[in-house]
Amino acid sequence: MPKKFVYFNATADIVSAEIAEHLKKIGYAPVFSVGIDLASAVELGDFFEPYKNDLVGAVLANPPIDIMRGDIENTGDETWNIARDSFAVPMLNMTQVVGKILSEKKGGNIIYLNSIHAEKPIGSGFLYTTGCAAVQMLCREAALIYGSYNVGCYNVMRGIVEGEESFFASDYSPIHHNPNLRFPKEKLPPADAINELCAFLLGGGAYILNGADLHADEGFGLYFGKSGYYK
Repeated sequence: MPKKFVYFNATADIVSAEIAEHLKKIGYAPVFSVGIDLASAVELGDFFEPYKNDLVGAVLANPPIDIMRGDIENTGDETWNIARDSFAVPMLNMTQVVGKILSEKKGGNIIYLNSIHAEKPIGSGFLYTTGCAAVQMLCREAALIYGSYNVGCYNVMRGIVEGEESFFASDYSPIHHNPNLRFPKEKLPPADAINELCAFLLGGGAYILNGADLHADEGFGLYFGKSGYYK
């Protein structure tokens, strides 16, 4: 049986690591790019050379929020350019390189591990929310361009999972304070909560969802008050 390679860009992302382990168990072969410039088409192209014939998809995660801190009042040209170069530029380049490989193969899927913060501001994470919104639109554009080549593109907008409790803390918004209380189950989702969703998207049966925003936040965005108040 030929290998089914799935590319991952984020070695340190908690959710990416869980998805990669799950995919191994069901017959995929995850590959991570380490130590290369993701904004370089040449370096990324060289990396994919051994895998491209059997590449079936990619899971592209946003960079950590800690490198994207900055509110409107404290963001200038320098910090904006750093955010652009570490966020939007690599995402666009990875999409172009992977999209070309999959288009030539006439099939495959690209999953963007994005965030609900593409649509919800968090104040001190202004640069992050801006980057997330850019990835959201990138997915839609990629779905239009590569869809005719049987390549699906999906924007998975996740919330917060175990291990990320402090990632989104903000002095501007209290929604991430005691985050477990913001979920219907009143507990943080496990880091492997979207494993099966990503496996489904990579399997090709979800093509009718091409270009869709999939809110995979386990009800976080539904929060309007602790449910225990109404019991």
